[in-house]
Amino acid sequence: MIDKENIQTNAKLLFKRYLKANHLQVTRERFAILEAAYDISGFFSIEDLKKKLEENKFKVSTATLYTTTALLVEANLLIRHPFSTSSSVFERIADERPRCYQICSCCHKITRITSRDVAVAVNAYQPRTFIPTHRVMYVYGVCPKCEKKLNRTRQIFLDL
Repeated sequence: MIDKENIQTNAKLLFKRYLKANHLQVTRERFAILEAAYDISGFFSIEDLKKKLEENKFKVSTATLYTTTALLVEANLLIRHPFSTSSSVFERIADERPRCYQICSCCHKITRITSRDVAVAVNAYQPRTFIPTHRVMYVYGVCPKCEKKLNRTRQIFLDL
């Protein structure tokens, strides 16, 4: 397994190459944001990223956070998930394994699907004229907790 330091070093190298290839400035703010993003495990928002940077005694504007996260998404170093309607939710891309999630349509709880069968199926898709950079699968439905609530509500209406 690749350790955290190697993942960050690789991400920094890829980001530097991306910035230079696109004739963009290599700034310490951009790399501080990259480091903070890769220090957070799991999902995070712009607000989470800002808090992480403040914990590290590094202040950046919200505009810089938005533009840099957009660059990190373009550079395939972050994924922007469509989980939330109010704000963007991000996740770092530290490896090439597929990401599979189930999302409750009622409470919006997100759970990672860890089934090897699902990962194998997602990886098996090999398009002929398209080169995947990363693979993400979303399954929407109702979690057991919300299903119980829905059944209770249905029962109340049936009893009327």
